[in-house]
Amino acid sequence: MAMSSILNADDIKKALDAFAVADSFDHKKFFEIVGLKSKSPDDVKKVFTVLDADNSGFIEEEELKFVLKGFAKDGRDLTDKETKAFLKAADKDGDGKIGIDGKNETSKSDHECLEQGSPTPALEDYHPATFRFTSAPKCLNSLTSIHSSLQ
Repeated sequence: MAMSSILNADDIKKALDAFAVADSFDHKKFFEIVGLKSKSPDDVKKVFTVLDADNSGFIEEEELKFVLKGFAKDGRDLTDKETKAFLKAADKDGDGKIGIDGKNETSKSDHECLEQGSPTPALEDYHPATFRFTSAPKCLNSLTSIHSSLQ
């Protein structure tokens, strides 16, 4: 799947041009310019899938270095400094990789919630424009990493 089938090609070009110089990358501004901030959770998941080059379900540091190439083939590589800063902002559980929900596996508190009959809210309940879930869940441990890193 091409990124231009999810995001506007002109917005992608504007974002890549805005951060063409090494050490200028700001993931929040980049995602805002490409229009990801206003996309649905399904579209965010599609973008995540495109960026997950090895289809592991995670974006690891090595993949993150080439994240701009995921938006366009002529995108530049992130510097080590940019890559580490982006990973630090988006890796919510500290495992060195980014999962679609910021977690490597279900946490103990999620298991407890499920046992008590109170499931963690589904990604479909997440409203990206307000960075909130539409329902009021009793148990909530993380949001989508990409969206939460936009705040």
